Amino acid sequence: MRDELAKTRNLHNSVQRTLSKLETRISRQSRKLHRLAQKLRASRKKLARLKKDRRRQEQKLATQRTLLGKQIRSAFMIGRQEYLKLILNQEDPALFGRTLVYYDYFNQARSEQISQVQVALEKIEKLDARIRLASKKLRQTRATQQAEKKALEKTYRARALVLARLGREIKTKGQRLAQMSADEKRLEDLLQAINKAMPDIFAEVDRQKPFAAYRGKLMWPVRGKLKRLFGKHRKAGKLKWNGDMIMAAKGREVHAISHGRVAYADWLRGYGLLLIIDHGDGYMSLYGHNQSLYMETGDWVDANEVIGEVGDSGGQQRSGLYFEIRYKGKPTNPGRWCKRMRHS
Repeated sequence: MRDELAKTRNLHNSVQRTLSKLETRISRQSRKLHRLAQKLRASRKKLARLKKDRRRQEQKLATQRTLLGKQIRSAFMIGRQEYLKLILNQEDPALFGRTLVYYDYFNQARSEQISQVQVALEKIEKLDARIRLASKKLRQTRATQQAEKKALEKTYRARALVLARLGREIKTKGQRLAQMSADEKRLEDLLQAINKAMPDIFAEVDRQKPFAAYRGKLMWPVRGKLKRLFGKHRKAGKLKWNGDMIMAAKGREVHAISHGRVAYADWLRGYGLLLIIDHGDGYMSLYGHNQSLYMETGDWVDANEVIGEVGDSGGQQRSGLYFEIRYKGKPTNPGRWCKRMRHS
């Protein structure tokens, strides 16, 4: 019996490790897709600007051609009277001088107009080349994005099989409770390690208001349906919730509730892809079950900065963000800190 239990635990740990690898891979792929989407938007904007510049140059060219046409017609009309004849017929020296100046001005203006037309044509030619290059890059980015989406879908299918296997292994309520207790203990150990490794990170830097000053003034980290779970008993029995869940669509942006420094950004059993921000003075905020993390340990973040995407990592059946606020390692009710839901 004991050997059988040990075998089941080892198998369970093996499946959890596989889940960790798959969800970490999903995070990398999602982050890459996010960057590709940004690149795609930038490429589209650049292409739109180039096309707008080309239209402006074409309008300018059309105006210059019209003016040049008028000058050529005028030259033709004047040319019908012999230039030499006009000079020889001038009896007034002053009028003769003005005629020469007029002809010189006319020829100079026509030369300048021709030069401007040539410059406009060259600009349009260069813009056409840049538009072709930008269009090619846009097509390449789209192709890469499609390939990454297919890879992501493949990883999700593999994850679904692992979750099904995991579900078969956790059969009894006692097993679920034991797993939750172990997960919570793992988080507690992690937070203690963070506190030891990261003393007061704000001690030597200029900072904004202390985190405590924002009590009751913060926005929730993501827009969605709030499930106030803090302090309630969990389904498995004795354990209580240390935070709240915000049910939201997969891929929706997760924001930092306040400025701080990333103390942890990795996969943790029971919490999936987890990000922890140290706000100083013993305060931390925790964001769990992400699909992707945009920050790394040690990164500084500003209030409302995007730090990740909503997901269902950690073996969740539905997408949503698990959110905690802790003071000196102990959970505190997030609802006392966050009062406003995001609109985007």
